[in-house]
Amino acid sequence: MLTRGLQQMMLLQSPSVRGFWHFRLVIVALSSLLLSSCAKEQLADPMCRIAPMFSPAPAAPAACFIKLDTKLLVIKLQNDNGWQLPSGSMNMQQSAQCTAHQAVWQNTGLNVEVGQLLATRPDNLHIYACSLSNGFENLAQALPVPEWAERRVVNINVINPNLTTSSQWSEKSDLILLTELFNNDEQDHDFAP
Repeated sequence: MLTRGLQQMMLLQSPSVRGFWHFRLVIVALSSLLLSSCAKEQLADPMCRIAPMFSPAPAAPAACFIKLDTKLLVIKLQNDNGWQLPSGSMNMQQSAQCTAHQAVWQNTGLNVEVGQLLATRPDNLHIYACSLSNGFENLAQALPVPEWAERRVVNINVINPNLTTSSQWSEKSDLILLTELFNNDEQDHDFAP
């Protein structure tokens, strides 16, 4: 919107000068619109979702184990050729479950519900059962990495850990633990206590 002084100045000038100023205003407006639309915008983290039957746990590094029928959701990071679960470092301001939830969101753009604690690795990484909703339950292929993903994620995929070797994992010891969790028939991730 033009200020009153600028409007009066334009009225006093010849039509060609007014046209010049009008043209410049249009260019400035379009430039600012283009610059703001190209900005890489970080989305706000969604609210942490913990399954109702579980209480928040103390702060700890945490990861989400997202089993999708016969596949497991995994990521690869830049400069790391191995698969890993979406995980996050300990944040003293949030529960371990919220750390796992936030890690999935920031690395994949998926909003999960965090369930029961499945395992704790020797390095204290807490691994939680997490479930997807809103049409992603039957995800059968790789997902595009969101532009705003954290930690330089280069690949989001679903794999069968039974068909992998330890050399394909970022933490070589993860294969045994994750295969056991994956093959556990009692663990369907329905969050039954």
